[in-house]
Amino acid sequence: MPPSSWVPFDWPATWHDPALLRLLDPGPVNCLLLPPDTPAPLRAAAVSKDYACPDIPWRSWEETDWRNPAEPIAIADGVWPELASQAPAAGAHAGPTGLPWLDANGWLLLLARARADAKVVWIKSPPPEARQTPPSLTLALCEAAAYGARRPLWIHPDQARALAAGNAAALDDWNSILATARWLERRRSQWSTCGTLARLLLVSDFAGPNQHNAAEALNLAARRNLACLPVESSRLQPAHLKDRRAVLYIDPQPPPDAIQAFVQSGGLLLCLPSAALSGLRPSRELHPRFNLFDCGKGRLAVSKAGWDDPFLLAQDAHSLISRRHDPIRLFNAGSICLHHTAAPGTNRQLVHLMNYSRTAPAHQVVLQSWTPLASALLHQPGVGNPVPLELHREPGRVELYLPPIASYAAVELVISHA
Repeated sequence: MPPSSWVPFDWPATWHDPALLRLLDPGPVNCLLLPPDTPAPLRAAAVSKDYACPDIPWRSWEETDWRNPAEPIAIADGVWPELASQAPAAGAHAGPTGLPWLDANGWLLLLARARADAKVVWIKSPPPEARQTPPSLTLALCEAAAYGARRPLWIHPDQARALAAGNAAALDDWNSILATARWLERRRSQWSTCGTLARLLLVSDFAGPNQHNAAEALNLAARRNLACLPVESSRLQPAHLKDRRAVLYIDPQPPPDAIQAFVQSGGLLLCLPSAALSGLRPSRELHPRFNLFDCGKGRLAVSKAGWDDPFLLAQDAHSLISRRHDPIRLFNAGSICLHHTAAPGTNRQLVHLMNYSRTAPAHQVVLQSWTPLASALLHQPGVGNPVPLELHREPGRVELYLPPIASYAAVELVISHA
């Protein structure tokens, strides 16, 4: 069984009885991450039932050897997806990136997928101290799946003990999580072919200080629902620049030749002064944090102060590109983040929606598309068949009024070519 087919479960350390394997029926779990001190009879029973029991080398994303990674690429230092709410110590946090904030992994999974050479990506995080509800566990599984990765199923030690003791409420919660996992696996083969739709490309070598700056820019762009796709500078090809509006080039070195051609043909480049292109003409536009230039048919935005504030960098990138170029927009989103994807060669798109607070926003959430739509379907775990969404056609756009999203939903868009 190849790693791409593994559906992993982080086996609880307190489960020593092989009879507890019955809790995994019916699937989709087929891979067990067993503790190092697992009793031999339990391991033998798992192997006899055809469970894969690999020894996974988990590493932090910064320590991963991206040139020769193991498969699956197992990232150990993700975060538990939630709206961070704990009060910071006095003076410990300040500014727009201080708590409360979203703990989300989308940016990291985009970066890992971009550098993974099509290898399987797994992610986990230090487990939360409190016992988690099914919506919280659903969000953790679905967030990883939305970005084409996997998070091993996990349950809190208290729930594991309750399950082993036959507690009915714990069993109901566990069956709910297994149902979500089965729901995801039925859709994974189709949804995994979808690629990220993004007008902004972030290019870097992801080395040294560039790694931190690139990661922070990706992280803050995701929190603004600004779709941003990372590409390693040594791997940049003209095809990466097709249908992009802008490139955020993080590194101080001169950019790859493909970026100059991109700007000459009408694109926007955000860069440091040391990476600016030649043949610049001062622009009539003014910006408080960038010097703006015309170059060929395109533009350059040259930072005045470097990448000292990634929050403002993400905000400025969004305004310089202009929100009118967002493929879709989400209104009244609250703590909902989106990941917009499309199936190549088809007229179908998929918008993953993740609610990190797991509470409904105070106002109606509206998804707006500037592309004409033929239909839209809402997919939600535990709902069964997808639900058609009514299309509200406005001049130049289509709006979808979304129902409350407990933790995760996906909106399937069918583009109209009429």
